[in-house]
Amino acid sequence: MIQAAAERAFDIFATTDESLLRRESLSELMAMKVVPKHVDDPRFERGFLRWSELASNAPSPDERLLAIAELVRIGQMVKKWQGRVTGALQPAFAEPLPPASTLGDADDRLNLARACAQSNADWMPKYLARSVAEEEQGEKARAEFMSALYARARTVSEVLTLLSEAFVEVRPETESPSETIGRRLVRTFVAFRSSLLTSFIDAGTDVGAGMDLLIRSALRRSGRPQNVKVQVDLTRETALTIHDLVRTRFSLATESQTFAALRYCRSFFPGINWPEDVRDVMTHLIQDISEALVLLGRQDVPNSGLLEQLELVCGLRERARVVAMAIAERHPELPERIREWLRHGRLVNALAASETLEESLLTAADGAIGLSLIEARSLSQYSEIALQIASALQIYDPVLGAKADDMIRHMKATSQSVEEVAKRRSLELLGKTGEEVEYSPKYFDLANPLSGRTVVVRRPAVVRTDSQKKAADVVLKGLAE
Repeated sequence: MIQAAAERAFDIFATTDESLLRRESLSELMAMKVVPKHVDDPRFERGFLRWSELASNAPSPDERLLAIAELVRIGQMVKKWQGRVTGALQPAFAEPLPPASTLGDADDRLNLARACAQSNADWMPKYLARSVAEEEQGEKARAEFMSALYARARTVSEVLTLLSEAFVEVRPETESPSETIGRRLVRTFVAFRSSLLTSFIDAGTDVGAGMDLLIRSALRRSGRPQNVKVQVDLTRETALTIHDLVRTRFSLATESQTFAALRYCRSFFPGINWPEDVRDVMTHLIQDISEALVLLGRQDVPNSGLLEQLELVCGLRERARVVAMAIAERHPELPERIREWLRHGRLVNALAASETLEESLLTAADGAIGLSLIEARSLSQYSEIALQIASALQIYDPVLGAKADDMIRHMKATSQSVEEVAKRRSLELLGKTGEEVEYSPKYFDLANPLSGRTVVVRRPAVVRTDSQKKAADVVLKGLAE
């Protein structure tokens, strides 16, 4: 037998047209723990179907979101109905949802976030980012929205971009919007770090710049927060987020731009050093940058940008110099020029490129030289015509004739220079434009299907010749038809 209070709650859940009243009746049934045993009661079925209908066709935005949240609550309470709940939710995501902030209760927004996590609608990533940015103090809901956002993003950089776009639209109606945005950024970074540590998506490109943009764009309209606690909290969370980025996506450690957001936070504080309340987290970043300097140093790669960021996180140039010198002393295995650079902040000896590197760079330019040689040869074919034009101009307009002569001299000098460069690289052209030659797939690509053994050259091939001036290697294939 069901007690009378439960009977009344079942009746209300099945028959009422007031969504808030139906929600209260479900809460009563949950408190009495009667639903799992009486889930087959027809009245519970009718209430469930009413929520399913409202999730897609509610008369008001808040009622639609409440229906979605309540369906999730039913799925959590009645495990064997989770499939039905998922099926009932799918039509609800056919069109974009109203803002999550429409729901006044944080628990409802949490259940809404859990529902959104089940959808892969195209509009969902932007909606999730907006929900994170607009969430006031429901931290569980914010974390759930953030987790769902990570699950739909391809890179961390994409998450930051979506959040930046969302925060630009935030308009808090408070006495101090800058403090409100500052606190919201702090809570966002807390949720961001939590998802970052459990996600396996790639870092992407320009992560540091994306984080810097998120802070700047969020505070651009309202201005920097003036409350010291908000400044300190935002700086701490920014530093901790950078630290988590570096230790979970270690390739970011060697990019000086990773630490860019700290420069904006540094502008909060007028002193020559970081405030006492943030120096402990800066110690983490000093260690991160030190490890990155050692890693690059072992590869004989100095990074001046990282040395500048070391000065930023240390707060004082003198302290940064002491840290850099200590790295040089602790790591005798580093190349001596790197150790000197760490000690003095400048490179003593320039890095000489190896012969292999030089040849690699020159070979990469051979294609461009070959194309220039083709143009130079074409230019020389018109030299006779150019001379005739210049002679005629001397009669009709001596001033233009003199300029034409000067232009011809420049043309010849340019052609000779290109020829000389090509000669030094042992480059030569195979075939002439319009010439009929025997087809060779090694030297020519076809513009049309081959119909015989011979083809007409439309663009000469660029080849490297051997000591006997014979074509050896193909640098750039020609074009024939």
